[in-house]
Amino acid sequence: MRNLSVLFLFLFMVFSCSSIGQQTYSSHRVQDGETISAIANKYNVTVYEIYRLNPEAKNRIYPGLVLILPGGQSDPGNSELSADGKFILHTVAKGETLYKLSKKYEVSETDIKRYNTHLYTAELRSGEVVKVPNTKTRTEVSEDTGKPAVTNRKHIVKPKETKYGLAAMYGITIQELESMNPEIKNGLQIGAILNVPDKSYTNDAVLEEGTYAFYEVKPQETLFSLTRRWDMSEEQLVRLNPALKEGLKNGMILKLPKGKLSEEVSLDVSGGAVKLSDNLTNLSTKNVAVMLPFNLGKTKTDTSDIARQVLKRDRVMNIALDFYSGVLMAADSAKALGISTNLHVFDTQYDRNDGQAANDRKIESILRGNDFAKMNVVIGPLLTSNVEKTSRLLRDRAIPVVSPIVPEVEMQANLFQSRPADKILKEQMLRYIKQEGRGKNIVIVADGKNQATKNQLLALYPDAKVVFPKGENGAGYVSASNLALKLSSTIENWVILESNDVALISNVTTSLSTQLGGKRITLLTTDKGSAYESDDVSNISLMKLNFHFPSVDRAYTEKQLSFINAYKAKYGYEPSSYAVRGYDLTFDTLLRLAAAESLYEAAEAGYSTQYVENKFHYIQDPVSSGYYNNSAYILKFGEDLQEIVVEIPETASSTYLKD
Repeated sequence: MRNLSVLFLFLFMVFSCSSIGQQTYSSHRVQDGETISAIANKYNVTVYEIYRLNPEAKNRIYPGLVLILPGGQSDPGNSELSADGKFILHTVAKGETLYKLSKKYEVSETDIKRYNTHLYTAELRSGEVVKVPNTKTRTEVSEDTGKPAVTNRKHIVKPKETKYGLAAMYGITIQELESMNPEIKNGLQIGAILNVPDKSYTNDAVLEEGTYAFYEVKPQETLFSLTRRWDMSEEQLVRLNPALKEGLKNGMILKLPKGKLSEEVSLDVSGGAVKLSDNLTNLSTKNVAVMLPFNLGKTKTDTSDIARQVLKRDRVMNIALDFYSGVLMAADSAKALGISTNLHVFDTQYDRNDGQAANDRKIESILRGNDFAKMNVVIGPLLTSNVEKTSRLLRDRAIPVVSPIVPEVEMQANLFQSRPADKILKEQMLRYIKQEGRGKNIVIVADGKNQATKNQLLALYPDAKVVFPKGENGAGYVSASNLALKLSSTIENWVILESNDVALISNVTTSLSTQLGGKRITLLTTDKGSAYESDDVSNISLMKLNFHFPSVDRAYTEKQLSFINAYKAKYGYEPSSYAVRGYDLTFDTLLRLAAAESLYEAAEAGYSTQYVENKFHYIQDPVSSGYYNNSAYILKFGEDLQEIVVEIPETASSTYLKD
């Protein structure tokens, strides 16, 4: 069987994770000669936990640097400045909230979460230390006290000087310059005397306008990403901007040749899909846990015939194998973009005959017996109960868990539901009908199980005509003559069929087909259920009726043939929909991790992305604080039964994305 050879690739897999629990946080100021390992041993924590809470420590540590550590208590309400002056280290007092901290220090809640990633999924706890970005005036730090020293330097504004030029000259942001000099928020005045840092990096703030221009550094941009984008060496950038010797920071003003900036392409996240591969800023190696039900124990036999029989019978195992083949393809594609990935693969050994309690214990065993603290993301498990168990156990450590294929899961703050729920598909179709149904003759056919949807449609179009099915439970059939009386001969008819009853669907499509000679008819549904796959429902009739329906994915076209051909070359057969989903989901996840500091930040940035068959746009659930994908397609049957994507007008699309 085609999946057998793929299965044997997994026999070398190693299983890894760590236990979880409630945590408080304390701080440690690095002493001369200390290493990360020594600090980890001193406080009985792992190196990975230190790096997770202090990403900047991965590059280097130095005497005076203050690290946030799990465990311990500090004085509530106390705060001090970090050694580099970039952060305020605040010890949370009883009753303090993230909102109160954001107002106290005049920073956004999102900025606080960015440097304290556990707050994406947990509430503030009394006694823990959080890192708050220091948005006040740029200050120098005294080596003796570790406290900020007052700067007394003044600058007299000269002709042609601008705020951008002054910010570049002194290595600060526009916000910092304005914070030091509130009177310049509405503009500079020649001769004005400004407060500035003691140290300047250039002799003046005047720009040679014909040759150079200024650029403001965006969040998550790195020196490496900027040099790659502008095809410049680090040495060239530093020569133009000596302040870079002190490091790159968000909001920094850089001087660049005009020819480079004219080629800048901004990242548009207002509605359409963005190409994240052009906007990668975080190329650190990604640790990705993949949890799938391979059930290796079932195939450890002496004969390949028995293994083939197991594969043939176990549908879940086949889905896992196909999905994982796409995961491997995605890792290869990401590597070509400079994103290195360490895949940590775990067999969840799901068996429905074992019951939920036993399957939950298998998940617990994986998470207890291996180190998950280093994981940037967990992709999987496949099945609902396993996903829910995994996300609950990893929630307190803010490790994101991406649910691959199930449409309905109990949301947790660290859970990313990648498959749009059925209600999302229905809502998108209702919005499309509301937007495009104006001027059409709307006819609604809904069986007894879909009266709620009928009422939603009537709320959109109170004058719509309703055909009531006959038979048990309001299903069965409609009168062809009664249906014909509801149709118009002068304007286009939109018949909205809400049912998953094979007999009723067959009856309605057959009746409508007989009316096509003198009437324009489009058939639509908000829920294309399994009944449409029945042999009793004619696909030819659906094609002639221009059938419209919502869908999680689309059929790939010639534009995606490069992936299809690459997959066939690697595995010898065309990818299934699960293999394509494994590719799309994993590739999107890796790109999001490389375009932001975390999956949470990428979600909050509002990226809308689209790949071979699937698209993604995560929004936060206000109740659980988890994230769900609200992107879906509207398809129609075209010639030769091809599924064609219906382009949603901009007004409808943007309205949907803002909800």
